[in-house]
Amino acid sequence: MLFDDVAGARVNRMPNLDHYSCICNTCSMATDIATQTGWLALPEADRVAWNNFRKAAVGVIAQIDADLQEHVQIGYTDFDALIHLSMADDRTMRMADLARAVSRSPSALTRLVGRLEDRGLVRRTRHSATEVNVTLTRRGMVLLAKAAPRHLALVDQLFWAPLTRAERVSLGGLSGRLLEVEPPGC
Repeated sequence: MLFDDVAGARVNRMPNLDHYSCICNTCSMATDIATQTGWLALPEADRVAWNNFRKAAVGVIAQIDADLQEHVQIGYTDFDALIHLSMADDRTMRMADLARAVSRSPSALTRLVGRLEDRGLVRRTRHSATEVNVTLTRRGMVLLAKAAPRHLALVDQLFWAPLTRAERVSLGGLSGRLLEVEPPGC
């Protein structure tokens, strides 16, 4: 039996010695690809920093998202939008400002707000062809009040508790610096 592996090589799955040499060749190809992309030329500390940051961020958000889905039937990004609205004056934000706050494109935010509006958690108000406000409803506030204790306990367990106060302050400063970097094309 043959199949294509990730690197595109044909690998024999039959249990013989050729199988093991194919696995070694595949590993070698993966290393060659990493070398060609420059990844292995980076200092190990840089690779470790990036991989740990990426895995930690994605892992924490994924666990919080799964918990929110299971217990309050809302995803993390939708919940994040509700939190931003709850902290805004009159629990209202312009769509453009909310899109930036939750790191979503205008079209993605339109879909997100549509989902929340369908559930009665927010209300849209059009002021002009280009200006639309979103307001958190009473039902949205009730959902936030229900979800907040679980959410905060999980954030504490996954994010705050493993770090000392000094580490959290340092991480906040470092993250802030990363947020100041202009994305390409801006």
